[in-house]
Amino acid sequence: MKQLNKPTDNLGGLLSIWAIPPAELTINLNTISFLSTANIIQLYCSSGSLSFSEKETKENLGTVYQTEINAFIPKDSLEAQEIINGMSRRKWVVIILDQNEQFKVAGTPQIPLRVSFNLETGSDIPDRNGHTVSFYGKQISKAQFIQDPFSN
Repeated sequence: MKQLNKPTDNLGGLLSIWAIPPAELTINLNTISFLSTANIIQLYCSSGSLSFSEKETKENLGTVYQTEINAFIPKDSLEAQEIINGMSRRKWVVIILDQNEQFKVAGTPQIPLRVSFNLETGSDIPDRNGHTVSFYGKQISKAQFIQDPFSN
């Protein structure tokens, strides 16, 4: 008999996200290997702004998963603009760390995610100033749980 037990902890949201160029990694079962870490981008995002969704849909070719990772990068700055300009119009594989300290990989080297950025400065001092980022795409399989890829 298979059984799904009550979890001891169950926290929503994400802690961190890393964007990796698809050519820079390989995925083997639940392990990721990097060809180089020089082009990995760890994005600092405001606490409480990171989210992940994976919606199953039926299409002509079968079941697909609409994957979306959203976050807010605070403060419009030259440093942020340079990184965003380097990331725009490219595809990425994204590693996420959730609040339960579980790692997942969204996208694959064969089917990476697209990225989009939007700048918001608001109209008054207390409004937030920064960039919303969204990684998105259709995947043929769910995001995969992986071992901590940064523990080496």
